Amino acid sequence: MKTIYLVRHGQTLLNHFNKMQGWIDSPLTQKGQQQALATGQRLADVTFDYAASSDLGRAMQTLELIRQEAMPMGPASEQLSDLREAYFGSFEGLNSTHTWNMISRPLGYQRQADLVAEFGILKIRDFMKDTDPFHEAEAGQEVADRIHAALSYLATQLEDGQNGLVVSHGTYIRTLATLLTPDQPLLKQPENGSITTIDVTDVKKPRIIKYNQ
Repeated sequence: MKTIYLVRHGQTLLNHFNKMQGWIDSPLTQKGQQQALATGQRLADVTFDYAASSDLGRAMQTLELIRQEAMPMGPASEQLSDLREAYFGSFEGLNSTHTWNMISRPLGYQRQADLVAEFGILKIRDFMKDTDPFHEAEAGQEVADRIHAALSYLATQLEDGQNGLVVSHGTYIRTLATLLTPDQPLLKQPENGSITTIDVTDVKKPRIIKYNQ
């Protein structure tokens, strides 16, 4: 089996302040650094043959902290743009609650959670793109295409029996898991520092082993 251990980065300043954080970046808080180190300790008994993160600083910082605990002598890591968080366009850096109120209320809903429950995680990306005055936020299919490309690439980096350590982002991981588990459309947002385990042995049918652990 080819196994990916997919980690959400540790808490950042913008997470702490409830700000929209897609391609905009901010450093890990002290709590976020401790989350990354704790994740590394949880993974210390796993042998990793490959490591990668998104090319955003918070993911790269998280990966390096995990490596201190889990794979100090492991393989060099690479940074992949296909592992980036969803892009939120002109909403980047704004208050998350206010942003989703702006998107939800014209559609007759109150919160992001209400939209997800009714339309699913991919469709709300389309609503964000439509509401963005610049229409630059990523649509659902654009995010899905990046996810499928990343999974295909990661599968080629592993041989049977090998493990990969990958650090990405909350909405990205939630969307990925939703794509791979269509019978469970209301997966919650993964926690900072959490681990989602994926079997990528069959590149055409990757499957979630554990989510948000």
